[in-house]
Parts: sequence; C-alpha cells; structure tokens
Amino acid sequence: MKRAAISLFLALFIVSACGPLPRPFGRDDGDSGTKLARQIFFEGVEVQPMTGTTKPMSELIADAVIGRLQNTYEIPASYQGMDRSEFVLLGHVVDNQADPGVSEPISVEWQLLRRDGEVLERFVDAVDASRLEWDYGSAPMLEKIGERISTRVAKAVLGERFGTTGQDRLLGRAGVYIGQVTGAPGDGNVSLRRAMAVALGGGGVRLTNNPVEAIFTLSGTVEMGSPENNAQSIRIVWDVKDVDGQVVGTARQSNVVAAGSLDGSWGRTAAFVAAAATEGIIKVVRQNDPNKLRAPNLGAPRPPRDIPQTAPPRTPILKQQPGRAPPPPT
Repeated sequence: MKRAAISLFLALFIVSACGPLPRPFGRDDGDSGTKLARQIFFEGVEVQPMTGTTKPMSELIADAVIGRLQNTYEIPASYQGMDRSEFVLLGHVVDNQADPGVSEPISVEWQLLRRDGEVLERFVDAVDASRLEWDYGSAPMLEKIGERISTRVAKAVLGERFGTTGQDRLLGRAGVYIGQVTGAPGDGNVSLRRAMAVALGGGGVRLTNNPVEAIFTLSGTVEMGSPENNAQSIRIVWDVKDVDGQVVGTARQSNVVAAGSLDGSWGRTAAFVAAAATEGIIKVVRQNDPNKLRAPNLGAPRPPRDIPQTAPPRTPILKQQPGRAPPPPT
C-alpha cells in the first residue's frame, strides 16, 4: 500500500454562528450561590417505584415510559436516582377484580409533580389488557402503556412546545450524520469519511447512519492545487449544517504535500487529518446543540455498529521550523 507523504494539517480555524453569551448577572462577594444552586433543576422526569404492584412490574412499566420519553420526546428520564430533575412521576396500581362495574381488571392512578410538590397532572389510566397479560408483563401491553403515559407527561412537561413546528423538526432527532466528502484524489473521499466517523465517535459524539434522524450533518470538500516544483497545495473544508441546511460552523485545514502523493491510497493520512479536525467540529456541535440546555450529559453514546470501533490515532508531536510545516510522520 502506497503511503502518502503528507504532514499533519496544522491550520484549523473554527467559525461558529454563536458568540460568547452575555453575563448580565453578577454574584455578591458574600454570596456563595450554594442555596441557589440547590434550587436549579433540569427539565427531566424521575419515575418513582410504583405502589400496589411488584417491583419487577414497576420496573417494566417505568422502562416503557422512560424509553418513550427519551426516544420520542427527547426528555431525559430515569427510574429513581434523578433527584435533580424538575419533574417526578408517581403511579399506584389498582386491582379492579372486586369491582363488577369496571371492565378492565387493572388501572393505574398517575400523578406528575414538580420537585417542589406542585401537582401538574393527576389521571387514571385503564390498562387495556387481560389479567394474564398483566401478570406476565405482555410486551404489547407495556408498549401501549409507555406510549399513552409518555405522551400525557410530555404534553405537561413541554407545554406550548409540544406539537409545535419547532418541536416537530427535532422530534426523534439526535446526533451527527457524516455526509459526503468530495474533491479528494485517490480513495480520499471514502477514507476521509470513514476516518471522521471513527474520530468523532471516539470523541464521544453521537453518530447516526440516517440523515433524517440527525440534528447535524457534516460534509467535507477537498481542493487540490496544481503541482508546482514537485509540491501541491491541499485545502479541506468541513461544514456543519443544522436541520434546516444552514451552516452553523466550519473547520478549515490546509497544507502543502508532495505532488501526486495522495493520488492513490490515503492510508493513515486520512486518520491524522480527521483527528486534527475533530476538536473544532465537536466545539461547533456542542455550541449549537438545541437540546443541550434541557438534556443532561448521560454519557457518550457509541458510534453506529457499521463504523469500526477503533480509537483515532494520536497526533505525534513533531519538531517544526518557523515558517515551515513539520515533516510527515514516520
């Protein structure tokens, strides 16, 4: 495999649509802010263990509701252990077998409260299932419960944002879709795209293989200069676009390489290029993430399965003379 003689790309500039946020509020010298900090909650839902049923059933129903809240409405939710969330969901199971006037054998009394105790929603959900389905935790039954309850909770939590145009554009969307890379000689277009997926995934960025499900789309453009004195300039531009197709940030890389050195296989060169651009691209994504103000960091998700699960190579520290690019890695 031909190894391309290319040095690391040093010039990396980020242009983002977001500037520094104003800070109109100061803090008195004698105020530590501790009391205020304890009163700040994020827009999430803690599902408490249900009463009137077994622990396994309580966990199954909680999982069904939590999954819908997170995946459909992008509302952070957890079964207990989320005491910084603004909302708390309580449920009590009622056995209706002794009541001949009720057709459903099981119903659940739900309460959605704010952390301070204010009741936002109080309602009863009749479980459309037989007693046998309830006792065995039927999957279709749990799916229906999760859908009904999560929708009711999401409407209360999101308020006017539920079902609005802006919310619909983001419903079900998450992560970054890596689009096409164009203009590169040799196998550069394919190699750069794959290397960028590995680098971003290793950096904790959530990736998706479906552009319809993504909040951001990353695309790359490569421009090669004409060979001159056995040298050739190269410029790579990475654009980060939002769901409306607007560019919210750009990373630029440029250098001079040996003429024709990239006409074949890029090899490890693509990995070094992607690693050098990753930090700037992650900054743009985080600065413009529409969910960051209400979704806590629940841990870095893994890249899609069809992308190699290897860490990006470390950028070697090379000596450099003033005004000149460093030599290619050996």
